[in-house]
Amino acid sequence: MKKTVAALVCFCSAYAAQGQVPPDSLKNRAYGSYVFLPVEFPIIDNRGFENAVTEADLPGGKHPTATLGLGLQFYANRYISTIAFAIGSRKKEEETYLTEMDYNSFSFNFGYDLTKNHRYALYPYLGYKGNGLNYLYREKIAKSTDMEEYLETDLRYKELHHSRAHLDLGFSFARQAFYLINARVGYLVPLEKSRWTINEDLHLSAAPGTRYKFYFSLNIGLGTIFSEDEMRRRHAR
Repeated sequence: MKKTVAALVCFCSAYAAQGQVPPDSLKNRAYGSYVFLPVEFPIIDNRGFENAVTEADLPGGKHPTATLGLGLQFYANRYISTIAFAIGSRKKEEETYLTEMDYNSFSFNFGYDLTKNHRYALYPYLGYKGNGLNYLYREKIAKSTDMEEYLETDLRYKELHHSRAHLDLGFSFARQAFYLINARVGYLVPLEKSRWTINEDLHLSAAPGTRYKFYFSLNIGLGTIFSEDEMRRRHAR
């Protein structure tokens, strides 16, 4: 809780500081938008679930190291808003079984650029981020099996889902031109309890906790950004 309060204080202080400086001149008023590909690296503490799966004599599932997605970024007079999603999967297939661990995230956040150069942005941001995991185990049968044997064989199948909403506190550095390169690091504060479900509606009691701790991401995109001063000089030619 202390970490959460400290992070909120730092974020609010950054916003308050911008209110004590003179208003931006015309040349510092800039607008832009980008479509980008987010490469996200989630850091998740899922050891409790992995231990529970191992104790049940099932193969463990590891979440993917990196995921891909799609996002939009808008820049308006040093205010930056972003919306994005990312998905990824890690599979393991053996002769007798298949396991798969999927990861997904959805986020939207707002930040304020601490620089006055719209070609570069250095900003804290605050927002919402929903994260989810899906574990699948499916027992396989020999390829040479006939129909009668298949119908009489009991194959094990397990599928579990996990989702959790978070307050997203982060910091970002971006290079902005006709392209966007944006490096981010975010810390996730849970807004609800950790829970595993079956079929997305049946909650499992006594389930181990899963903690989405923080993440790194690199957003690479295309778009445009311009200042009012640049547009005025362009139209004056």
